[in-house]
Amino acid sequence: MRVLADEAVGVLVEAALAKGARRLQKAVRMVEKGEDDAIHQVRVACRRLRSDLRLFRKLLAGESTNALRAELAALAQACGEARDLEVIAALVKESSTSEDDPEHLASILDTLTAGLEQASARSSEVVLGERTATLLRRLETAPELSPKARTTCGEALPELLDGAARQFAREADKLQPWTADDDWHEVRLLAKRVRYAANTCATVLGDEAKATAVQAARYQELLGQHQDHCAAADALTSLAAAAEPQLAFTLGRLVERHRAARKPLREEFLSLYHRA
Repeated sequence: MRVLADEAVGVLVEAALAKGARRLQKAVRMVEKGEDDAIHQVRVACRRLRSDLRLFRKLLAGESTNALRAELAALAQACGEARDLEVIAALVKESSTSEDDPEHLASILDTLTAGLEQASARSSEVVLGERTATLLRRLETAPELSPKARTTCGEALPELLDGAARQFAREADKLQPWTADDDWHEVRLLAKRVRYAANTCATVLGDEAKATAVQAARYQELLGQHQDHCAAADALTSLAAAAEPQLAFTLGRLVERHRAARKPLREEFLSLYHRA
């Protein structure tokens, strides 16, 4: 749907939230059909819709927005474990070398695959459950708009997008090569929020918003790779705690490999960010 700059921003709010609801409905149908990548698409749809609800929070009336965001967060979290294990298993394969014991690698991958299958089953049960059905029904109702939603898109959207960008910049400015993993992860989430906000606003703001989305996607990609290595190191460390000594040694080698992979990604992000 094309929205013009002189139209009320409420028109865009309604269109964006309706599109987000349809995206989530489609992803749930993918799970029903057992399609590949379905659980991940549910997670992505939840995050996109939560981002729009956050972006437009001052333009929405009533108390339902926080409850909807909480429900979407719970659904996304229920889909997170399976996706994380899938990524971790792929990273273990990519990072393995001829020096690693093949039997140990096979054992590690078998454990991760078994965990992935169990997590996928749990995720599917949640996605196809009554709580999700109730959420989808709630999303069919048009949002209640506040008086601020009568402001034109041309006036409201630059301020909303700028707010998301400023929050990202405040936290990104604090990052140093030695900053804790959790802080890097938080900046990744903020970069994703800017990207989603810019994509939503691009229908009105055009090339400037599209450029912001592209830059945020570059940040998100680097920080996403960083987070994947952090998650892999944490998961493999947990496996090592209960492993027999020789297997624990192989796990420890893999952990150090993933921890070492953080450094060049941090350096690349900082270089890119401070060059922008």
